[in-house]
Amino acid sequence: MKAQWFIMLLIAAVSCSWSHHASRPITPGDITLLTDLPRGGAYTDASGSVLEYRIFRIHVTNNSTNPAELTVDFPGSPVPLLPDTGRFISVLLFPDAITPDIARDTFDFGIVGSVDFLITQPLSATSLHATLAPGAAQILYIGVVFAPIGMKGLGRGELFIKGQQPKAAYFPEGAIPNDTANGDGLALVFGVAIDPPTHYALVPCGRVAFVRD
Repeated sequence: MKAQWFIMLLIAAVSCSWSHHASRPITPGDITLLTDLPRGGAYTDASGSVLEYRIFRIHVTNNSTNPAELTVDFPGSPVPLLPDTGRFISVLLFPDAITPDIARDTFDFGIVGSVDFLITQPLSATSLHATLAPGAAQILYIGVVFAPIGMKGLGRGELFIKGQQPKAAYFPEGAIPNDTANGDGLALVFGVAIDPPTHYALVPCGRVAFVRD
């Protein structure tokens, strides 16, 4: 019984202590992206495997005088961590139905039934499409799930625009391409690191397109 209480307290401490301070904002042109430090913990899935999860809260703000179309897509398939492709993560969006309407600095950012959702919902493709009016903001909740085998479990991440540089301490030197070709709109990349900068992944995940008059 003491061991069970210790594990519960440890998970609660991890989930409640990581998000009092946000990372520095990335502002490429007329969009500001701000990724809060994660919440998270561990859970046992339906097959009895122990998995760890991290939740990243991301604020997307349209600073322009034009509406902005925000599209975010995660494929749901396992994403290999670099440079060791023997380890994988799954990346998903938590749905609006269980996320709060405003930012809350409570357990798992106030997501209702976050662990139940991870246990009961098969990891599959998730997406979001929203139109941001000038000056408006959208909050995203991105989940990362992984087996902690061979990894200490500290997670860091940042949503950024392709061609921008996320926080250098999260990724090995030279890991972020300098390619600035975004095509139509601004291409989004979610960079996530486990035991940064030891294991990391760069996940293309959508774009921002401004609606011009």
